[in-house]
This record gives sequence, structure tokens and C-alpha cells, in this order.
Amino acid sequence: MFGQKGANIIKLMYEKKEFLILVFTNLIAQLGITYYVMERTHEGIMDVSIWILFTVQLIIIFAMALVPMPEFMKFLLFCVFSYTFGIMLSVLKKNYFSDLIIVAIQGALTVFVFMMATGVALLVGGINIGYNFGAILFWALLALIVTRLVFYKMNQTNKILSFIGIILFAVYVIYDTNKILQRNYYGNFITASMDYYLDILNLFTSFLGFNDN
Repeated sequence: MFGQKGANIIKLMYEKKEFLILVFTNLIAQLGITYYVMERTHEGIMDVSIWILFTVQLIIIFAMALVPMPEFMKFLLFCVFSYTFGIMLSVLKKNYFSDLIIVAIQGALTVFVFMMATGVALLVGGINIGYNFGAILFWALLALIVTRLVFYKMNQTNKILSFIGIILFAVYVIYDTNKILQRNYYGNFITASMDYYLDILNLFTSFLGFNDN
């Protein structure tokens, strides 16, 4: 029985191979844009600018989710999103040593790869994570955000919350992997790669917060 399920998953991945290639190609491209902009942006940005960029990102997310548009338009909006995220992350260079940033990048990518493999393994084992579990993750994320806003000045509490964030977004990678492999995206690889992009960026910032002294 296990062998048959594994064979079905392999068959599914083969059938979606072109879609998955597009997902990861776009993911790598968007992460590259973010990292390049983060490294090349040397001038600091004001708090008000961060909120403007955050507002732009929210508008882009809602536009991509709710407004019908061709894939190339979604790709361009994703590029703008990645660019603005890079500008926001450039502030980190003033607050963290470059070695710590590299460690956080390595940690985020390691967790992402391991949890993605775990998500595939769960499917091979016949475990399908439904949308109800996704709703639980959403409310957990909302609670984490609110708690961070309340205790943002308490360093030790932020370290604990960052550790919780690592666990939460690691589980998100499993959920998104399960969803990407099972859901019919009708060729919309942009949305699938956006899910992974946000997982990795949130893992990265959580690792930074956890390793901050």
C-alpha cells in the first residue's frame, strides 16, 4: 500500500514537473532580487518609508489574489514586491553583523529544504493536510504577530517568539508543499512560488531574531 502511494506521488510530481520547475525558477529569481537589493541599498530608510513599502506590499498581495490578470503581470508585481522587501531588509545591515545574516540565510534555506522534503514524505505516507489545518496555522500566525507587537521591546521575549516563528513557518513549508503538490493551480505558478517565498523570508527574519544577542 505504501509503495502504491509513493508511486502515485512520484507520478503526480512527474505530471507537474513543468509547473514545479516554473515555481522554483521564479522562487530563485525573486529571492535573488531581494538579496541583490538588500546588499546594494546602502542608504537607511525612515520608519515612515517602511510603512509605505509595507502598504505597497499589501496592495500587491491583494491585487494578485483578487484581480484577474495575465501571468506576466503577476510576475512583474512579484518583482516589485521582492524589490520592496529587499529595501526593507537593507535596514538589517545596520542592526546585525554580516556573519549573523549569513547564518540566518543558511538556517532558513536548510529548514526550508528539510521541511519541504518532509511535506513530500507525508504525502508518500498518505497524509493529506487539509485547509482546516491551514486555518489553524493562519490564526497561530495572527496570534504571533499580535504578541510581537505587544512585547516588541522585550529582548528575551522576542527571542522566544522568534523561535516559535521558526517552528511555525517550518510547518507552513510542509503545508504549502502538500498544497502545491495536490492543488490544481491551473498553471498559476506565481501564487505557488509566492507561498514559498514568504515562508523563506519569514524563516530568515525569525532566525535573525532568535540569534540576536
